Amino acid sequence: MVAEGDLIVVHATMSGRHTGPFVTYDLAGAVESAMPPTGKQFSVAQTHWFRVADGQVIDHWANRDDLAMARQLGWVPPSPLFLLRMALAKRRARRASV
Repeated sequence: MVAEGDLIVVHATMSGRHTGPFVTYDLAGAVESAMPPTGKQFSVAQTHWFRVADGQVIDHWANRDDLAMARQLGWVPPSPLFLLRMALAKRRARRASV
């Protein structure tokens, strides 16, 4: 972490294990897609930039390696079996959101 003036920069590694469905929603709040849990671990680098004024964050920019995370979790490239599991996870997520 580095701070100079009103700018703070954080370089971090995010890591975890994919244990539950990862669901995205459209602007209307409907389920757009769902990634079923793979049980796989991932670790990716991120950089976050914050601008602070009067003790509050007024701007935030982030640089994340989402493609590396997707590859580590087996989302990309998807196998035919994973595509089927995605369709089933999406159906379950839609039913749960009603």
